Amino acid sequence: MCIRDSSRIVVELERPGRFETREGSDGRAVMILNNTDLPQELERTLSASSQSGAVRFVSSFVDGQHVRMEAELGGQTAETVQADGNTVTWEFASSQLAAKTQVPLPAEERPEAPTVGESYTSAPPLIVTDPSKVTRVPGLSRKRLTIDLRNIDVQNVLRLIAKEGDVNIIAGDGVKGRITLTLRRVPLEQVFLTVLQSKELGFEVRGNVIRVAPRSKLIAEETARADARAARKRSKPLEVFLVPINYARASELVPQVTGLLSTRGSVSVDQRTNTLIIKDINENIGAMRTLIESLDMQVPQVLIEARIVETNDRFSRQIGIQWGGDFSFSQANGNPTGLIFPSVLGLGGAATDGQTPTEGTSDTPNFAVNLPAPVGTGSGGGIGLTMGSIGGGVNLNLRLSAQEAAGNARIVSAPKILTLNNNEASISQGTSIPISVVSAAGVQTVFVDATLELTVRPQVTPDGNIMLTIAASKNEPDFQNTGARGDPTILRRQANTQLLIKDGDTTVIGGIYTRNTGTNISAVPFFHQIPILGFFFKTQAQSELRGELLIFITPRIVNRAESLGAISAGSVDSGGPSPTAGN
Repeated sequence: MCIRDSSRIVVELERPGRFETREGSDGRAVMILNNTDLPQELERTLSASSQSGAVRFVSSFVDGQHVRMEAELGGQTAETVQADGNTVTWEFASSQLAAKTQVPLPAEERPEAPTVGESYTSAPPLIVTDPSKVTRVPGLSRKRLTIDLRNIDVQNVLRLIAKEGDVNIIAGDGVKGRITLTLRRVPLEQVFLTVLQSKELGFEVRGNVIRVAPRSKLIAEETARADARAARKRSKPLEVFLVPINYARASELVPQVTGLLSTRGSVSVDQRTNTLIIKDINENIGAMRTLIESLDMQVPQVLIEARIVETNDRFSRQIGIQWGGDFSFSQANGNPTGLIFPSVLGLGGAATDGQTPTEGTSDTPNFAVNLPAPVGTGSGGGIGLTMGSIGGGVNLNLRLSAQEAAGNARIVSAPKILTLNNNEASISQGTSIPISVVSAAGVQTVFVDATLELTVRPQVTPDGNIMLTIAASKNEPDFQNTGARGDPTILRRQANTQLLIKDGDTTVIGGIYTRNTGTNISAVPFFHQIPILGFFFKTQAQSELRGELLIFITPRIVNRAESLGAISAGSVDSGGPSPTAGN
């Protein structure tokens, strides 16, 4: 469709697809439809010169796994591309300056416009020098053939194949020799390839014409074409192209760009402006520009949040008993024995020492069973009982004590850190504890770190998941357990792992559960085993300590929309030779 000096090319696709435009040579514009199939009947060139628009000819053909469209322009134009669902609109408008300065081609140089309904293909030729490397021949029918030929000229065999396969085959003077064939229902393509292989022949497909020639001749022609292309590249002037880099260091892209340079090309870096300076022929600059635009993209930034949760439950209980006293027969107490011997008789408890708690009893309790529980300010409770006679001949002391303690503690530590994809980052908080170390040089002080630390390295996959390499630790001093010189020990809690997790999900990377229980009995032998009365001859202590450690991890990609989906698998056209097979 044309409107005055503009032309519009509308491409209808079966589904939305990816496309890119490139600057072609010889006044042509190029569009690449990635991963798109083109029906054979649409591989053609159409003339639009009769519509007096900006586009003179439009060609479409298959180029590898893509479809290549070339628009031959009548002069300098402004190009716009717009995609709407399954429709891609490619529009060209002639610039005012170009309209004033454009010089029409002489009549003898103008291409002849095809007649109505006529088309020709501009697709690059397919050259096959080794028929054993291919299984299909474009345009050749797959019908099965049954023949029996003896000592027949290979030229006649090719004529037979052309007739049966309804194709155009050209064979030069170099195609000669005789061959014997006996085939039963063999596909025509297989017959053609087998005949060529037996006579060391190859073929070239241009449009709907198959040219058969000796393999050596095809290789020599391809070599000559390659030499001609190299000579044209050597004769082309070099251009300088500046590429500012946004999201990477320009020096990091130099190795990737260097692989696309010609023998005369060069690339350098301006560190001050983070710009690549490329000097090469125009064909290579286009490929390098496409590569750089694909690689210069936002790198995913990942926020990793860890939660280290600790819970500790403590319980202890202890019940103690102390009892005893004294019993005496003497004249001083008014109850003599009435015997010459023993005239004095006494019995008393012997389990009391200087550290025995005696609160609630007499000053000399003479405990026979001394198994107290710890009581006092902020710890347990006790009760004492003292009984005695007026004369002091009989004294009885009883002291009961009990202590119970329970505690619960929960500690939550939540370090978080933001880092770029495939970059290691760490965050820590803690103290440095001085530790005395004795050596031959004397006593030296060494500082040991007791820190809460998180070290991560994220790797974002193309589908939006995150691979994490994590090292989480929480170390703290324990002043209840000290060394010989009074230095505290270090309680260590560490986890090192690798995992794959979805963006924004939370997972537990590890946990430790501990439970310590104990029962301690101190008793008087034999007597503590007496039913019921055994209680007065023993003390019992119970303790239980439970601890649980859980480590949670939550990663989030903070720039997901900008960093994911900007690059996909594909190829970069480096302006190389046309496709061949079997070389």
